[in-house]
Amino acid sequence: MSTNMRGLNTFITDIRHCSNKEQEEKRVEKELQKIRAKFTSQKGLAGYQKKKYVWKLLYIYILGYEVDFGQQECAFLINSSKFSEKYTGYVATSILVSEKTHDLFTQVASSIRNDLQSVNEINQSLALTMVGTQAPQELVNALHQDVQKLALTESRSTFHVRKKACACLLRMYRKYQDKFQPSQWAQGISQMFESRHPSLGFMTAATSLLVGTCQLDNPSIFEDCAPKLIKLLHKIAIQKDSPGDYNYYATPAPWLQVKILKALSFFSPPPPSTDSHRQLTECLTKIIKKTEVTKSINKNNVDHGILFEAANLVITYNGAVGMELKNDILKLLGIFISVKEPNLRYLGLETMCKFVKLAGDSLEDHLNTIFKSLRDNDISIRKRALDLLYLISSPNTSQRIVEELLSYAENGADLQIKDDLVLKIAILSEKFADNLYWYIDVVVRMINSSGDFVTEDIWFRIIQIIVGFQKEANQELQKYAATKLFSQLSMPHVHETLISIGAFIISEYSQMLIEQNKEPQKLFDILNKHYTFSTERSRQMLLNAFVKLACKYPELRDQAIMICQIAGEHFDPDIQQRGIEYFSLLMEDDKLLNQIVVKMPPYSEQVQLNNPLTKRIYGMVLNAKEQKDPTLLNQARIQASQEIAMVEQRLQNKSEQLQKHLSWLKACPFLNQFQGQIALEGINIVVPPSLEENNLKSSSISNLNEIKLLLTNSVGKVIDKPDDLVVQYKSEISGHLGKISFQFEGKSPIQNLSILVSQTNGMLFNILPVKQGDFPQVMMQVLSCDGNMTLPIASVFYEENGQQKKREFHLPIYTNKFVQPIEMPYDKFSKFFDDFTNNLNNQNYFKLDTFIRNTAPSNIPMSEILKKAGGLLSIGLNLKAQPFPSLENLQMIWACGQLMVKPQEQNNILNLPIMVVISSLDLTTEYLRVGIRCGGNGEIAKNYLKLIMLYLG
Repeated sequence: MSTNMRGLNTFITDIRHCSNKEQEEKRVEKELQKIRAKFTSQKGLAGYQKKKYVWKLLYIYILGYEVDFGQQECAFLINSSKFSEKYTGYVATSILVSEKTHDLFTQVASSIRNDLQSVNEINQSLALTMVGTQAPQELVNALHQDVQKLALTESRSTFHVRKKACACLLRMYRKYQDKFQPSQWAQGISQMFESRHPSLGFMTAATSLLVGTCQLDNPSIFEDCAPKLIKLLHKIAIQKDSPGDYNYYATPAPWLQVKILKALSFFSPPPPSTDSHRQLTECLTKIIKKTEVTKSINKNNVDHGILFEAANLVITYNGAVGMELKNDILKLLGIFISVKEPNLRYLGLETMCKFVKLAGDSLEDHLNTIFKSLRDNDISIRKRALDLLYLISSPNTSQRIVEELLSYAENGADLQIKDDLVLKIAILSEKFADNLYWYIDVVVRMINSSGDFVTEDIWFRIIQIIVGFQKEANQELQKYAATKLFSQLSMPHVHETLISIGAFIISEYSQMLIEQNKEPQKLFDILNKHYTFSTERSRQMLLNAFVKLACKYPELRDQAIMICQIAGEHFDPDIQQRGIEYFSLLMEDDKLLNQIVVKMPPYSEQVQLNNPLTKRIYGMVLNAKEQKDPTLLNQARIQASQEIAMVEQRLQNKSEQLQKHLSWLKACPFLNQFQGQIALEGINIVVPPSLEENNLKSSSISNLNEIKLLLTNSVGKVIDKPDDLVVQYKSEISGHLGKISFQFEGKSPIQNLSILVSQTNGMLFNILPVKQGDFPQVMMQVLSCDGNMTLPIASVFYEENGQQKKREFHLPIYTNKFVQPIEMPYDKFSKFFDDFTNNLNNQNYFKLDTFIRNTAPSNIPMSEILKKAGGLLSIGLNLKAQPFPSLENLQMIWACGQLMVKPQEQNNILNLPIMVVISSLDLTTEYLRVGIRCGGNGEIAKNYLKLIMLYLG
């Protein structure tokens, strides 16, 4: 084309002859000025001239220069009837025109539609290629039906055009899912695989469309495609019925084989004794048993690509394929992880990670080979080896694996992998610690070698295990831990994290060390020698330890007072505040001190089960880079369900209460009205709080009525009955942050008031200094850090009429305070709600369904009750509530919002969705149906149901 455009040829020649960058820039700038002048001239330009100048702009853009004009001329060339000009318009528009140029795409949408509907397949191909390149919203809105028709309908369009239409449709669907209903494509996609003389290029595009759609929607609607895919695979792999153009190093259509195997992983395995089952088994057997290593690297690459995809399919089908195939795959993987070729070794380790659940203990035979991979030069292989060691750990191998990981950490593990390495050591040592003394030894070694990578959640968990869970703690473990840490802190140089843990344990269980003839002064000195050279975080823990020791041993109080007095002038505000407050505390009498500085009680069973480390592992798996690729989402789903189930098995086990709740739901006479809308299967079904303790109703709150009002209001008061202590309350909360102010009023003037939040329950509090007076005032800042929230408990210490008093009351801060309403159309809400209900395996989807009793008098119409529910959801629970189908014919209230949470170990804010429906029943007015869907944590759904029951039940 350029041979007819002498000006373009001359320009390119001039650019190539430039001797330096400055000459090139001058020549480009000169040409841009010339083109701009031509485009802005009053004289019209002929199509040929526009075409010539547009190609120049394209060349300039490809050289790396910014082109900020000429986009309109590019787009208008699409309207030309001449092929060369139309071709130039499509190419230039796809490259030079940004998808944010909304008006321009709107103007040319009609011309593009004409090309799509024409009988000229070249024009159709140009239009499909340009639209599929960017898929701008304006063109998707205007042309998606035309593209669907071309892709899915057997018309006069050639396979070449339909192939491009499939690729374009997939691009549109991935970008704007809400525009499409894939269930309407089922018949069209199924018919694509029925052609007697198919083009393998078209089959490849059709399979890509099928795979891409299954990744983002419900694959079951395309189940009819499975037998046809198997038949096509058998035809290519066994019969070798493939045109020569599609053979790659004597392998027939390898990319199509890989896509078919990937597509089959979305569907159920074919029933035994069917032709499909026989054909698939024959294909898999041939691929697995007859794939050979050749001298051609290219052939090996494609053959191994098919082989590994076949292995993934065997893993997905689990028991539906013979044990012989599984054993053959395991043998091959054992060979692959020991070869020199790094790509094969990586793929072998990756596939073996997915194979863990099927292989059982047989993978233990490969431990030595995996240990060697842990020290490979390639970081990606080291990471995969670490993942595999973590997954295959069992009671039989855990100590050997942990010892190897510790040795690796102590002998120069790569910094890129050390964070993950430390986390896995911490989890494995806890999970398989038959002897908790061994656990203490492991974590001490881990901190000594990799302390900089031990995050707060890891050493918090270490402390939780030493303190113990439920009603009783392991005193022998506490004694061993205190002795071990005392010995470690006796050394001159100790890691900061070990100082923090040691400070807590030694001060908490000092009596056990005293019983071993350790003097209190010795304990104090061991901690104090690290104070000066420690970081602010460690100093905070050491200050806590000094105060605890001073309370237990009066001879240490003067030293502790002096340290706290100095800390009160520290530049760090946290240490300064602690120093001032601890100094004031130590000046009080022993009785008050003993009330405040009490021994740490064992943690609850819920804390034991909700291990933050396993949640972190789960998040790492879901957020792995390769699993963000839309072509691997299904593989990620399968891998996550297999790998994480091993780590969080205790959390996912269905309890007796869950079984009881599901049985009650299934037997409920109202169930038929909501068929398919109530979650009865899958993970993360939440048991309503009515079947367990409801902390809003059953806890010993003497001021429940006031609390009930304050939960949905930002101003009010709480009255503590025994002493008529009145607590005036005002809150301002926005997003995940808020501030709360209190004023305390008693029968007599209140003096020396102090306050602390003894149970934060999913929140963080920063209490500002108390403004003393007859009516003391205090302000605190609050941050939501966990979806698992319960009512926080505040302890108030004050003096009234010369008497020291302590009172506890619940702070009216709950999940709903950190929720923001979300505006959403009903069809989108309904789709999201159904996705949460029907997704059986997503670890982040939680669903709660129940029927609550309608306590309103029988003469009140159901529409009024639902209106009251809507008011509660909107005003009290901070959701955007709306009627369905209308306010005049009210049958249901639906509402949505998002809970804003900032976890302590993360820098980003999480927006967790909340969706609620409250609807009437056809059979009776005595009950209401409540359905709640949420992300992140099932406690969110429980908390919302507690509030609904508190007001409506």
